[in-house]
Amino acid sequence: MKRYICEKENKDHVSCDLDFTEINGFKIRPRNKVKYDGIEVNKLTIVSPYLIDNVLKRKTKRKLNLYLQFLFNSLEDDDTTGDDLGLILEDTKRYKAIIINKYSKFLDVNYIKELLFRVTFIEEELKMRIRMEHKSFNQTIGRGR
Repeated sequence: MKRYICEKENKDHVSCDLDFTEINGFKIRPRNKVKYDGIEVNKLTIVSPYLIDNVLKRKTKRKLNLYLQFLFNSLEDDDTTGDDLGLILEDTKRYKAIIINKYSKFLDVNYIKELLFRVTFIEEELKMRIRMEHKSFNQTIGRGR
């Protein structure tokens, strides 16, 4: 349990006791690497449902755009190997599990369904790309008569 004292102008000290184990909300760790004079935040618990919704939607949108950008680059570029695609496929499966286990507590059911549909679509495209890569690899290595 930690004790915080807030000073306000022309008023006495205001103190409160917070037990962080009892606070329910979305817990994040900021990755801000900018050095500045002030308070350093290692952990943050967002309690407001509106803020949780905005943070998670922005976070999921950024991650989906990252997967789509990789998918488009792999379609345009022939240098992508099946190993790279396999790693991204495993990452999308892990991300799907995070959505189901962690984000479903805070986001709307319809948004979760739409998000899972998009991630499943990306997975299917990656699987198809891996199959095409595997098929072309087998044709070049196969027996020649």
